Amino acid sequence: MSQEIDVALVHVTKKFGDLIAVNDVSFEIPKGSFFSILGPSGSGKTTLLRMIAGFEKPTSGDIYIGGQRVNDVPPNKRPCNMVFQRLALFPMMNVLDNVTFGLRRRGGISKAEMERRAKDALARVGLEGLEKRKIHQLSGGQQQRVALARSLVLEPTVLLLDEPLGSLDLKLRQSMKLELKHLQARTGTTFVYITHDQTIALAMSDTVAVINHGRIEQIAPPEELYRQPATHFVASFVGENNKLTNGKVVAFRQGGGVDVEIGGIRMAGRAGENLAVGDRVDLFIRPEMITLRPGRHDDGIVGKVSEINFDGSHSLVIVDLLESDRPLSLNVKVQHTENAPDVKVGEVVTLSWRWDAANAFHPVAQPRTEAEGLP
Repeated sequence: MSQEIDVALVHVTKKFGDLIAVNDVSFEIPKGSFFSILGPSGSGKTTLLRMIAGFEKPTSGDIYIGGQRVNDVPPNKRPCNMVFQRLALFPMMNVLDNVTFGLRRRGGISKAEMERRAKDALARVGLEGLEKRKIHQLSGGQQQRVALARSLVLEPTVLLLDEPLGSLDLKLRQSMKLELKHLQARTGTTFVYITHDQTIALAMSDTVAVINHGRIEQIAPPEELYRQPATHFVASFVGENNKLTNGKVVAFRQGGGVDVEIGGIRMAGRAGENLAVGDRVDLFIRPEMITLRPGRHDDGIVGKVSEINFDGSHSLVIVDLLESDRPLSLNVKVQHTENAPDVKVGEVVTLSWRWDAANAFHPVAQPRTEAEGLP
């Protein structure tokens, strides 16, 4: 394995009895990157993280950290540390003692050197001067940073994060995700973060792996994942989407586009997988990618505004499609800018979008997750 790859999984499978929690997963994480594993509850993401950490052993396949195979290496001997959702800080200790805890257990380091390293780690997370504070005297965000400092002080090759922002309130979570991204950039440590919160994964990561039913659906940079989903599941799981079902491919366009007929209306989209004329498909189109114009126009899809929901910087406008042979509606996100269209409930509008802003996939059944109820 190249030393420029900090973590590599090669055909890793994990079974719990007859249940497959992780199914033939392979990927590489470059040195110094922020890598997120995104998936719903029971998808296998926590099992993946626990195998990298050494708390679970793969049933088959190999795991490499820093170029070394670690399948049989115990957790305390691996060059990685883990920050849990439940931070497990010691309330009877002050901040400094919490951060030096791992160094004391490791041994062979003088007290002065431990304190120097701990203060340096606290400075990196913005907590200098708080060394003597008790844990209960800190805010939730400060406690989060103590847990990070406690791991970083051990200078791991890889820092594993088990959704540590999940217990924070929305406003604090928003600020902490930016701090975490900046911290990773400053330290250069490889971060592996698992979450079900796509806004966190998309905002912080260099690369995101989407996992479902124990299999990796797509690995890509956040923007590619958002704009060019590789599978039906990724299109439905990542971000807000209008999902129009029971469509049929009627023609192809240059560059990978397709024309789809849904409810008697011809709509354009990107072929998200191999399709043929006549194939049944679902079409996904994001609310912010739809252009809304007041009135009836010949170069778009005509509808009537049925509902307008104000949401701060934008309004979500629900439009019923007038020319459909079955009830169909689209959610349209209209930003509150100077040039935003002024529409009211009951008005006729025309909708349009670039063909490559929508994505067409074969319909899929949603089976019970094999890993349901498992980590």
